[in-house]
Formats: sequence, C-alpha cells, structure tokens
Amino acid sequence: MSRIDSANPYRLQSPVTSFTELAKTKPTIATPMPEEFVAELKLHEEQVAARIEASYNYGKANPDQIYAQVSVGGKVVATVYESGITSLERGAYGTNLTEDGAGLDLAKARLADIMEAVEGEVRFSDFEPQAGWVASNIPELVLPKVTARGLVDLWRAMDWDLARSRMGIDDAAKAEPAG
Repeated sequence: MSRIDSANPYRLQSPVTSFTELAKTKPTIATPMPEEFVAELKLHEEQVAARIEASYNYGKANPDQIYAQVSVGGKVVATVYESGITSLERGAYGTNLTEDGAGLDLAKARLADIMEAVEGEVRFSDFEPQAGWVASNIPELVLPKVTARGLVDLWRAMDWDLARSRMGIDDAAKAEPAG
C-alpha cells in the first residue's frame, strides 16, 4: 500500500491498493484478465485503429466530397460536404442549420443558412486541408471489420464465467451431506 500526494485538490489521502495487489489478496473482488482476453482486447484495439485510419485516409483522399468552405478573415469557419454534413468552427457557432433534406440539396440549404449568419467568402474549390477529424462517407463494406470483442464484452464474459464457477461451487456444497 502507498500514499499518493499531489498539488491536485482531489488527491487521495488514504491507503491505495493496486489492482494487481487486490487480485492477489482478494480474488473474489478482482481477478486478473485471462491472457486470451488480453490478446483479444489488443486485437480489438488494433482493428478499431485500422478502421479509423481507413476512414480518415478515405476522407483525406476524396476532397471532392467537400461542397464548399466558408472563410472569414482568411480562416475557414465552416465546411459543407456534399452529403450535407456540416462542420462549424468557432466563428460560425450558433448558426441554425436546415435539418430537412439530404445530399447535395441539404448541402446547398446549409450553405445558404451559414451565409445568412456569417459574412464570409465561399470557396467551391481549392479547399484548405481540415485539421483533426475529416468527415468520410466511406462505404461500410470497404472499412476493415472489427471481429474481436471490446472491453465491455470481455468484462461481461469474465463476469459470466465467474458467476458460473460460483454456481458450480454452490451446487457442489449443497450436494454434500452435512456430517
């Protein structure tokens, strides 16, 4: 056990036990994750990362999906995609966007909404690269599959395994004659 102190006002001021120590001393409260679950969780994380990377790369490689960008003072404040998805930056927050429609019709309506709220310049080509997340209309069939279970599913499986083992122990104790 150790004491953790820091400048943080929410610091711990009592003894702290690591999960490893808890699993050793109180196996009914904390049990180590089986190695096959650890491997599956690692695979899940790799598959999700590959899926995100594929979606991001698709969005970067297909800038024609952007319908228009709105700039104010040389800074992009809104990006409208051909699908109607719209990304607003700080300079365009509070803009009421049309919710009805889909595709290019929705994109045009949303661009009109933005232009009513923001005095800016509209570009239909030579788009500036977007920082951070890039909207992607990548078809689901093209994305890498995630076949491994995530943490919640693995935790549920471990919980059920533990419950089944306890039920088996309880049944065995009831079957033995007292004596």
